[in-house]
Amino acid sequence: MNDAIKQLIELQQIDHQRGDIASRIKGLEAQKEQLRHRAKQERSIVDKLQKHLKELQHTSRMMNLEVDKLDDQIRDYQDQLDTGIISFKEMEALRTKISNQRTRISEMEDEALHLMDEIEETTVRHAQEVEKLAVREADLDSEIAKIDDHIAQLQREQSEWEAKRERLVAALPRHVVQQYDHLHAKFDDPVVPIENGTCSGCKLTVSGTTVERARDGMEIVTCENCSRILYAR
Repeated sequence: MNDAIKQLIELQQIDHQRGDIASRIKGLEAQKEQLRHRAKQERSIVDKLQKHLKELQHTSRMMNLEVDKLDDQIRDYQDQLDTGIISFKEMEALRTKISNQRTRISEMEDEALHLMDEIEETTVRHAQEVEKLAVREADLDSEIAKIDDHIAQLQREQSEWEAKRERLVAALPRHVVQQYDHLHAKFDDPVVPIENGTCSGCKLTVSGTTVERARDGMEIVTCENCSRILYAR
């Protein structure tokens, strides 16, 4: 086996390491994204609860304003009954309005009591969820930080493999590197051994001449079927 083949085998091993590290980094990045998504979802739950609480409080304020408005109308109607010069029919109409307004106020006061209970319960729930969220976010941040540390370690290893690759490529003829890179773009294993007269890459039989040339180790030999670089063990 000539030196170029040995170097190409080493180059392929380096590229396998680089690919493995890149795949692991991609997986860790995906884990980070999942954790961020979880954090966003949990924050969304608290935000929705807070929004609901604000809506309840707004409804309560509007209801109080409506009750005040109805009270003002009742006083106005009563003043017309007490001081106005109006017909009996108009008096009956005013009394009906006053009765209806008082009934509505009574209903709204009952609604307001239920609303206040709901606001109180929601306020407690919101405070509890905010407290839980702080703990969950701290845990998620810790997990993300650990992943970041792992990624940084892998990136350092990747840089070391890149440096090794650069040194190895510099020692190989340019046309050999180009041939390897062209094959590596198509195959994970551009350099493979001949096993029992077959290319271990495509599993097809190669000619006896090809086998002998690979054994001689005097040149770069390729599979006549898939073009992978071959060597004999």
